[in-house]
Amino acid sequence: MKIQLITNLNTYVFNQKRKLIYHHEMISIPAFMPGSGERDVLSLYDQMKHTGQLFSYMNEWDLHYFGYSFSKSEETWTIIIGPYFNKTPNLYSLSREYQLTSTQSEDLKVICDKIYVLTAEQALSYGSVLQQFTNMMEQEISPIVIVSDKSIRPVHRKEDPFNVDEEGELVKLRYKTEKDFMHAVERGDKKEALKLINSKNMLFSFSERFPNQPLRRLKNVAIILNTLLRTSARNSDVPAIMIHRISEKFAYEIENANQVEALHQLEDTMIEEYCDVVVSNSLSKYSIMTRRVIEYILSFYNKPINKEELAAKLSTHPSHLSRKFKEETNMTLTAYQQILRMKQAKQLLKTENLSIEEIAYMIGYDDPSYFSRVFKKETGRTPSQYRDGEAGS
Repeated sequence: MKIQLITNLNTYVFNQKRKLIYHHEMISIPAFMPGSGERDVLSLYDQMKHTGQLFSYMNEWDLHYFGYSFSKSEETWTIIIGPYFNKTPNLYSLSREYQLTSTQSEDLKVICDKIYVLTAEQALSYGSVLQQFTNMMEQEISPIVIVSDKSIRPVHRKEDPFNVDEEGELVKLRYKTEKDFMHAVERGDKKEALKLINSKNMLFSFSERFPNQPLRRLKNVAIILNTLLRTSARNSDVPAIMIHRISEKFAYEIENANQVEALHQLEDTMIEEYCDVVVSNSLSKYSIMTRRVIEYILSFYNKPINKEELAAKLSTHPSHLSRKFKEETNMTLTAYQQILRMKQAKQLLKTENLSIEEIAYMIGYDDPSYFSRVFKKETGRTPSQYRDGEAGS
């Protein structure tokens, strides 16, 4: 735990029988990446042949780990920390080389944003800490506590606690507000949602649960809020893959926040972003079949649509699927996919330092020139002009 708290990296401890006896994962590697689960750490473990020696391991995607073994009471123990990067990965190259789907490419970006990029000096410092593991394990820290003079400390009058009736009314009010809040989010009404529950709302402060731990209290409140928002969005038939992405993003930001004010701001940001997702992506007006088609295209918008294969998944005929989809959306499958691709292209042009060729490939176009023509037809500007315009705004 000391190692994990110092490095903030995933931490694993194995006994000499290759059994994992402790682990704390800050980041979970998805199945499509090499080393997912515990494959990387086990691969490193199997190659560590000496005790008292620091080992460094790097997998094919440049994920780095440190390992250190030591003996104690005639037993051998191995501690491994990681992953981290030694340079920012090229997500475009990885997506192209490993033929990732659009969903996998976006998940890869989310994961890589969470993984630390360490300089050589930082990495070696963590390695040095790991080599001190036995000393850290054996030493108990007992600081000498120095307190200020209590005689000059102001005396606060102890407030009378709520009586049972007051607490009961408060609970009722909280549940009513929560219900109204979820209904507002389900409608995508962020103004009403923010009015009902915002960072200043004392109804949901729960200060009595962690009176001396404001950061932990606010994190718990933010976790509860994330759950309410996720449930509300799903009640509005927002695609599950979109809810998963936004929920995972906020869960990570909550856990890694280290300032009270940052958590206050994050709560309001969560409400606004979930409401925007509901407004933009609710599928409640569509039939079950069309919802499933849209969710499929959202996950694979960078791959060609095989109508026969998609129709077979939905136990229907390709022509019926196409006709039904156009009736409900006023678009063909290809046109809907193109809208998603253009939306993603705009986001990448605004936020990523990628070439036009790289962006074209990431959203499903092998020919950058064709992508540029389609983009200009949709937006009135070439991709370069769009990027320059966003940079100047």
